[in-house]
Amino acid sequence: MILDVINFNFEHDDGKILDHFEDCDCIILGPSRVGKTPLCFYLGYFGIKALNIPLVPEINLNIYKELPRRKCFGLIRSVESLKKFRSTREKYLGISSNYATEARIFKELEYANNIYESIRCPIIDLDNYSNEEAAEFIKDRINFKEE
Repeated sequence: MILDVINFNFEHDDGKILDHFEDCDCIILGPSRVGKTPLCFYLGYFGIKALNIPLVPEINLNIYKELPRRKCFGLIRSVESLKKFRSTREKYLGISSNYATEARIFKELEYANNIYESIRCPIIDLDNYSNEEAAEFIKDRINFKEE
């Protein structure tokens, strides 16, 4: 069972599949490098089917209006934290762009917060909560019962 859930979470990572909302237990939203994937895989360990959707201002999916609100959770981090993670990623990939600039990160966080507000979902700040704490919060909100 757990392996099936982990496979589900992998197949639905980073917005790969966006039409199985009825099959998942929760939907994790957030900008790049905020921590969506690690949280989803941690949730999978407990048998929670999670899909995650990256929030990118230039890609207007119009899917947000269709999301089942009760399953949605928005992730954020500080500009400083995201800048650090993104700068490391750029260095590792050997690229240079505006991806790690404060202006870009601020724009993405503002975009994400607007979506969170419009769908009225809980927001989890991963600068202040560990994956374990975030998972417990999500489990409580979706009334998940471990088998």
